[in-house]
Amino acid sequence: MLSGCRLFLLLSFVASHTTPAALVAMQESKAPAPGARHSAQSLDSYKKSALEAQRLAEADPSEPNLFLYASSLMKLDSHSAETIYRFAIDKYPGSVRLHAGLASALEAQSNRDEAAAELCRAADLAPTDPHPLEFLLAAQYIPQALREKVTRGLRQLHQLYPQDGLILFDYEMARTNRYTESSSPVPPDFVAILKQAIRLTPRLPEAYFQLSLVDDEKGAYLEEVQALRHGVQLAPQDEHYRYNLAMAYKRLGNNDAFLSEMSVFRKMHESSSGVGQAR
Repeated sequence: MLSGCRLFLLLSFVASHTTPAALVAMQESKAPAPGARHSAQSLDSYKKSALEAQRLAEADPSEPNLFLYASSLMKLDSHSAETIYRFAIDKYPGSVRLHAGLASALEAQSNRDEAAAELCRAADLAPTDPHPLEFLLAAQYIPQALREKVTRGLRQLHQLYPQDGLILFDYEMARTNRYTESSSPVPPDFVAILKQAIRLTPRLPEAYFQLSLVDDEKGAYLEEVQALRHGVQLAPQDEHYRYNLAMAYKRLGNNDAFLSEMSVFRKMHESSSGVGQAR
């Protein structure tokens, strides 16, 4: 483990060299361009928060302060956040949230295998806490080497919380490897188990979306539309749901609904990607 002096040097090095230069020299930041004022103000706020969190971590390298510093850096530079998370884990290896935070930094850098491994470590540290494995399944990717371990952990969580529909849904997705093998034949009882998960936890858009994929495979486009409409109602800002709903309307021959839904999808996509915004 690093000494307090080396901790101070590490934090100073990260702030000076691996975070955006404007974090170190905020006074030199330029005025935002027309139309970009809100994002510039938000970035400035993130910089100030990170500097304050750095100051607290330097004065007291406790687990809460290091977590605060690393998580504040996530809004600016995931590489820097990874550095602090790794140091903090070396100092506090039993912290579930530090491992989960490191996973988020790795996921932001598309290092999905290592991110999944960190979430599994967090789950090992807190076997009755469903959140680490829920976060892993939310990424819709389970490394083959971890599939059995993840499935076993979710089965144990389902046994602990049999009335939790999200855990049942995640367990079924892991057990059937549906994220990876979505083009293979629908596993037996898959639809029945997803419907059971929805009965347990009605606000489960992911389950409706998976049902819609099964309906699409069967050519049951009316049922697909109904499932996607439920998904969109629960997660109205999900572009993927919107796009699939538009295409399902098209397959049904409902051109008006197709055009209407595609219009909503395009506006959402342009807004999220920054297309058409002033520079």
